[in-house]
Amino acid sequence: MSHTLLATAAIFPQLQQYLLDALRDVDFADLRGFWLSQVFDDRLVVCYAIPVGLLLLALRPRRLRIGIILSGLAFLGYLCGAAYALFWLGLCVVLFRLGEIFARETKRTDIIRAGPLLGAWLVIGLGYFGSFFLMKIDLPDAWNTWLMANMPWIFPLGARGVWWEPDLVRYYVHDAGAPLQLFQAVFWNPHNIGTAYLAVRMLQYFSELKRDTIPASRRTLVNFLAWLCYAPNLLQGPIERYAEFQSEMDTCRERRAWANVPPALGRIGWGVFKTLIATIFFLPAVRDRMATYYAHPEQIESYAFLYFGVYINIFWLYLEFSAYCDISAGIARLLGYRQVENFNWPWLATSLRDFWRRWHISLSLILRDYVYIALGGNRRHVLFNLCATFALIGIWHAPMLQLALWGALMGFMLWVNQAWVRWMKRVDAEPLGRLAAVRRACARLQPIPRLFCWAITMHFFVHSLLLFFGGGAIVRVTWELIRRPVIYFFQN
Repeated sequence: MSHTLLATAAIFPQLQQYLLDALRDVDFADLRGFWLSQVFDDRLVVCYAIPVGLLLLALRPRRLRIGIILSGLAFLGYLCGAAYALFWLGLCVVLFRLGEIFARETKRTDIIRAGPLLGAWLVIGLGYFGSFFLMKIDLPDAWNTWLMANMPWIFPLGARGVWWEPDLVRYYVHDAGAPLQLFQAVFWNPHNIGTAYLAVRMLQYFSELKRDTIPASRRTLVNFLAWLCYAPNLLQGPIERYAEFQSEMDTCRERRAWANVPPALGRIGWGVFKTLIATIFFLPAVRDRMATYYAHPEQIESYAFLYFGVYINIFWLYLEFSAYCDISAGIARLLGYRQVENFNWPWLATSLRDFWRRWHISLSLILRDYVYIALGGNRRHVLFNLCATFALIGIWHAPMLQLALWGALMGFMLWVNQAWVRWMKRVDAEPLGRLAAVRRACARLQPIPRLFCWAITMHFFVHSLLLFFGGGAIVRVTWELIRRPVIYFFQN
């Protein structure tokens, strides 16, 4: 017992030293090294949409959507290159035309009933997986070098060396000194260039077209392009639904007021602060130690780091992603636009069902409404529906088997969660039973039962991410977590 207490007490000085070292190592004056290459290298690029929001404030309501389209394309052109901005515009126009065809075909009775639906899924799938295919295209080196020398503005900023440079160089430069390949630089990550979120938006849009809930008068090309070109949530969400977005744009001017400015700026500042915390305190551990953690956990000396290492990874991602959403929400508030919230204190969840109502809310609700319920929801084949829905979430992150398996595992855990809830309801329906008496006794011990539920929820969610982040690491790390205490027990 004394050894355990001493080991626990030793964690706090180590943690304090780690925090001090992290602060000491940061060169805040290094504009390129810290601010551009580390802070602005990923999700904080949403800050470049702040001038866009201020510009839209000056437009009259009837010009607002045109302004959103033009400013969104300019935003894309600046960050991702003019080639990608033109690609995005063309893709959106094609999707709009396909949507109109789908709206007509889905009402016909003289064709195969499932035909339009399968066609819609094919369009959505090709739109998403096509970006992975495009990334593999290599232009002849002479062409690519000429384009970089004479038309650098068609390349994204990272290829031009302004920011994103470390990641792009590490992953995509195939010949020393050769310019980045255009398609590899542009399509380097569907979750950073908007194509992943575009696929989910199309899932929602085509589903509502099938239900005939969007009037033809609302399905104009300008409305459609404004929905897909609104800069603050274009790249990485939140995922706004078509009808709600159009309603907000129609009425946002009525909600603009000077009283919105302080909370809007506060929300933007809070997002920047969270990004700094993620970059200073979490990124070094993720960058320097997590590769070893997943591949060779036996080399991790600290058992505390072995157990909580995956927490560091997901906390870093959460801080960066929620920071993006905070900044986007702050810009929206300036416009009088009530953007959907994407996170609601997920780390306070006391069940997995509760967690997924708090985490990436816009994605969770769309997949619940248009995939899970469409498959049968809670009416039939609940286990299959949950596993299939979450497997789709995994594949949406990247078309990898380990992510599909993680999704199936998460679906199974949610099924167990639902089964437990149903059982507890049956127990409560028989107040004279022994289990009901135990339930009432536990309830009198609050908040201990709630804290226990919270700890179980966090443990199962976060440690399932060993499969998400590391594939086979879930076996290696779990084995190491079990092996060390067993050896310690038998040796002492």
